[in-house]
Amino acid sequence: MKKILLSLGALAAVMIALPMFSAFEAHVINVTAQIENALSVPLKSINFGTVFPQEHLDKPLGIRLSDSFIAEGRVDDVEYIIRQKPKCGVTTNNGTVLVGPTATGHVIPTIDNPLTPEDESKGGTAYTINCGSAPADMPTQGTWGVLPSLCEYISKNGRDEDGLETNNDDVTPSFHKPFTVSSSIVSWLDTRGRLTKGGQDVQDDWIIDLAVPCFGGYCAQDWENFVLGINPNAVAADYVQSIDNEHKVFGCDLWVEVESVSTAPYED
Repeated sequence: MKKILLSLGALAAVMIALPMFSAFEAHVINVTAQIENALSVPLKSINFGTVFPQEHLDKPLGIRLSDSFIAEGRVDDVEYIIRQKPKCGVTTNNGTVLVGPTATGHVIPTIDNPLTPEDESKGGTAYTINCGSAPADMPTQGTWGVLPSLCEYISKNGRDEDGLETNNDDVTPSFHKPFTVSSSIVSWLDTRGRLTKGGQDVQDDWIIDLAVPCFGGYCAQDWENFVLGINPNAVAADYVQSIDNEHKVFGCDLWVEVESVSTAPYED
């Protein structure tokens, strides 16, 4: 009987010791990744300078696949969008001089006070634009806020004919609404582009057009023809600026955002 009891005690000691040993065991798996941008957009700003009503001006905007993307054999094409967003800045002299830093304004739907169609027809808005906190180094006479919008008057034309794929970029003409707000949803009028190594289309050369608006009751007699000649679907009266905005600095931020990246076709 004594031998049996000793054996059971030894077995219990072994069972207790096993979890204690496993608690000190660890395995380390080293995980690393180098993160690169898929697109290269060298241009940081587009400045049209001083312009005049009914001028039609254009500037180039190049968007290409990054060197890292081109060198990586696992990936092939990029789908991206160009989105127009409100612009905020520090101005003086009643908004006629831009003196300080700028930032993108974020569209916030006013869910608690939605507009009726009648409100909208009277020029009401179903949203606010949040500029964030004013810069710390604000000038004494400076004002921080939303600049009058240039977005409605900027076109984006990306129909280049390079590579094996053609017409794979959108066109958005001037005189359009860059976004609409319904209830709690902001719907953006995005302009889509595509680049592909397999299709030998590694750079899009966009043309950014500015069709300059007129003010108040001072539009030329051919204003409507000017608008419809650029965008036949526009209503010319919707794009006449308030006389209060004359002489002010207008602004718009163009956001280039990658929507998807596709892998290269499998090859044996």
